[in-house]
Amino acid sequence: MLRHSFYTDLKGGLVMPVDNRKNKAGGRREGAGRPKGSKNINSMASVRKLEELGFDPIEEMTKLYAEINQKLTDGSVRVGSGAYAQLLSTQGQLINNLMQYGYKKVPEKMEQEITNKTPMTIRLTTKNKNKEDQNE
Repeated sequence: MLRHSFYTDLKGGLVMPVDNRKNKAGGRREGAGRPKGSKNINSMASVRKLEELGFDPIEEMTKLYAEINQKLTDGSVRVGSGAYAQLLSTQGQLINNLMQYGYKKVPEKMEQEITNKTPMTIRLTTKNKNKEDQNE
């Protein structure tokens, strides 16, 4: 790895570090890096641990969604209360979390105003001397 610091020699002058890398061309190289869509070691270990525990996050989120929906529709929570608002908020978050498993995120739209600009001509003229002569 190339260091970006300078060294001083015995006489006190600055000496640039030596670049010992084999491939001195930086940037993107074909086939380098982790393939797209592959899982890293940490995520694979997490999935394995969840399987060992018999825990399915998607299933649990759908169960929780159904419980919240039941509470909101059966009238056990008063409409307009803080608890009702919190249940609605939690339900919305569950929906958003579940959506990422089935759908890609929609990019945010950027509004652009498209106007047709036509060229404008401004003609600058001086007073006509002939008109001044006629008015005299």
